[in-house]
Amino acid sequence: MLGSLKLRVILMAGGSVIGLAGAGALTWAGVVALTPWLGLAGAGVLVGSVLIAGGGLAMWKATRPSVPMEEEFSGVTSAATNTMAYIRDDTLDALTDMSLSAVNNMVDKRPILTVLGVGVAAYALARAPNTSAGIVDRMLSRLI
Repeated sequence: MLGSLKLRVILMAGGSVIGLAGAGALTWAGVVALTPWLGLAGAGVLVGSVLIAGGGLAMWKATRPSVPMEEEFSGVTSAATNTMAYIRDDTLDALTDMSLSAVNNMVDKRPILTVLGVGVAAYALARAPNTSAGIVDRMLSRLI
C-alpha cells in the first residue's frame, strides 16, 4: 500500500511539472506565432494579458459567494448556542471560570470567532495539554 501511495504522489508531482511545462510551451508558442504581426514585445504583452485576464476571471468566479454571507452563516449562532447548552454549567465553570450566560453572550457577539477559538483550543489541548491551559484561558477571556 505504501508503495502505491508513493507512486501516486510521484505521478501527481510529475504530472504537475509536465502540465506547467506544457502551459509554458503553449504560452511561448503563442508569443512566437504572434511575433510576425505584433513584434516580440507586443506578442508577449498580448499573451500575458490574456493569461492574466483568464486567471483573474477564474479567481473572481471561484471567490464570489454563491450564497449571500448572511444566509450562509445564519444558523451558526443558534448552532453554537445549542451546542453550548449541552455543556453543564458546573463543567463550564470548572473548565473556564465562566457562566453559561457569559458563553451565550460571547456566542451571540462573535459566533464564528467563538467556533474557531474552540477549535483551536481543542487542537492545542490535544497536542500539548500541560502548556495550553493558560493560553486557552487568556483566549477565552479576550473573547468575552
